[in-house]
Amino acid sequence: MNNSRLSAGSAAAMAFLPFVLGAQDRPNILWLTFEDTSPFELGCYGNPAADTPLIDSLARVGIRFTNAYAGGPQSSPSRSTLYTGAWCSTYAMDWHRSRVKTPEGIFFPQYLRDAGYYCTNNQKTDYNTTLRAGHCWDECSGTATYNSPKRAEGQPFFAVFNSNITHMSRLTSVHTDGRRDFSKEGLGPDRLPLPPHVPDLPEVQSDYAFHVEGVNDADKWVRLFLDDLKARGLDDNTIVFVFSDHGGCLPRGKAFAYETSFRVPAVVYFPEKWKHLAGMPLGKASDRMVSFVDFGPTVLSLAGVPIPSYMQGNAFFGEQAGARRRYQYGVMTNRTIHFAPARSISDGRYKYIRYYIPYKKDNLYNYFQWQMPANIYWDKAYFEGKLDPVHRRPYEYAPAESFYDLKKDPYELNDLAGKWWLRLRKNALRRRLSRHLRESTDIGLLPVTTRGGQSPYERVRAEGYDLELLYRLAELTLNVSEKDIPFLEQIVSSSCENEFKFWVAVNLGVLARRGVEATVPALRALLSVQDNMVTQEAAAALCYTSALDEGFAFLLGTPRETMALEMLSLDPAMRDKFPQAVIDMLRVSSDKFETIKFDAMPMMNSGINQRKVLVNLGLIPADEMYGPNVYKIGVGVNKTRRKLKPTPNPVAGPDDEDNNQE
Repeated sequence: MNNSRLSAGSAAAMAFLPFVLGAQDRPNILWLTFEDTSPFELGCYGNPAADTPLIDSLARVGIRFTNAYAGGPQSSPSRSTLYTGAWCSTYAMDWHRSRVKTPEGIFFPQYLRDAGYYCTNNQKTDYNTTLRAGHCWDECSGTATYNSPKRAEGQPFFAVFNSNITHMSRLTSVHTDGRRDFSKEGLGPDRLPLPPHVPDLPEVQSDYAFHVEGVNDADKWVRLFLDDLKARGLDDNTIVFVFSDHGGCLPRGKAFAYETSFRVPAVVYFPEKWKHLAGMPLGKASDRMVSFVDFGPTVLSLAGVPIPSYMQGNAFFGEQAGARRRYQYGVMTNRTIHFAPARSISDGRYKYIRYYIPYKKDNLYNYFQWQMPANIYWDKAYFEGKLDPVHRRPYEYAPAESFYDLKKDPYELNDLAGKWWLRLRKNALRRRLSRHLRESTDIGLLPVTTRGGQSPYERVRAEGYDLELLYRLAELTLNVSEKDIPFLEQIVSSSCENEFKFWVAVNLGVLARRGVEATVPALRALLSVQDNMVTQEAAAALCYTSALDEGFAFLLGTPRETMALEMLSLDPAMRDKFPQAVIDMLRVSSDKFETIKFDAMPMMNSGINQRKVLVNLGLIPADEMYGPNVYKIGVGVNKTRRKLKPTPNPVAGPDDEDNNQE
């Protein structure tokens, strides 16, 4: 893939322009997206407590996909995939909440505009690019709508509306005081049993009920648009997609490599006039694999616009519909400050997950999600020894690879990676995933500190760049051994880019955690690299060797960088090895945090990451991590029931929530 191919795709769309404009009879396409919702949370996917009659009715007459996959486990990589028709990791758009230089001409709404469509977005634009957010839209704002007076009469439209009515931020209250009695809405524990991947705790149940209340409201929100289409005589000419941006709000939902992160509800309605474009039976559930990488090509296919050659997805509707997808791929890169890249592949029955930094556990602190009471009280139950083995697993298990039978174990609780009778299946999926890294030119293995300046997309394609070495080093963490140390030391002493030295640090860290003392010289050398992600990994690894004092001394000298300290504090074997000087430093930062007066929930405010380390060390109770200074804010969050926004006819005014929230 290169920029000339992007230009060729644009030229193809322009060449098609006269035909499209001449026809003046193409379908309108409406995307209604809501956030942070897994399929099992809707009625048409089997939730008996959900009150989603409209979406359920669309599923009965349209197509309900049972194997639809998001482009990432968080909103920004997911939307990057949606609007480019390429894997977010191809352009380094996979790091959630980042801005990188990307090629122009990769966002598909521009091709629709070139072909005569009026394209509007209301309003989420977190695409992880330095390109202007609204660059590919006719309108992109809190007032953008297909009802715009700027749209010519009879002009076909592609319109996107995104509601935050189900967003995790509605749950980030730290405590449950002041919440409604959800049992009055039929969402009590007797009607709304918890999925098995989370512990049965009152706070988890409350968060789940709070979220499903939002799902029920999302159904009312969708009705606003269908009623408006009918009132304006647009319903017979509009194909409607209803879907979530990624998986759900419960802990171990979004931001992980599981089905609860990637699998989304997706329902598509075709009016009678355009049913022939579906190409599959209506009124039935479809088990066809569809991914967000396929959505852009599909919209172009429905609109009769040629699909640019750079796109990596396959259309599943329209005259350009391609072959059925054989595999679902998942791309996970970071959880806030933590670089914890994982990739997954599923053939529909079996799923393989590869964790490229195998010592990073699932419960790495995510400052946003740990404002949910469910996360806080799951921590509390763990540190008080009140969890069963399944729910202790995020704190105690850090595999290099996992393997699941999704038919028998849809919530991925029983890891079969070590079962000899499944070795051939596991290895086959591992090899296919390795091929996909290379075929998609996945550059999501670059630490965020190496993505600035020049476009990463262009940098890895420059003459002389050894992308294969990057893949080799990342994949080596699965089976690195002492015999690899000379090879790793050679990279440390070279003048190569810091991303290669980062992966050397990770491989040495795997060995150091096994007690391999031969790693110490190279780890010491890595402490002088001018990249804090390299030095944090190296210093943490030294703490597992005889150079423990050197590792902690280095971390004590970088008090703002708590990534390594948190990793260490999550390891029960390391907790009693923390020097008093490090604990004192953490306490000073913790005290500063408690004196802050917040106008909003704490998020990344100074000291909160240090307080989480103290929680892990047993020095602060988990339910006191935030302190009393956020209590009143949490009460306000708990009282809020969000409005049905945006609407088909929005009015100018400030949004209730940040457009690009976590």
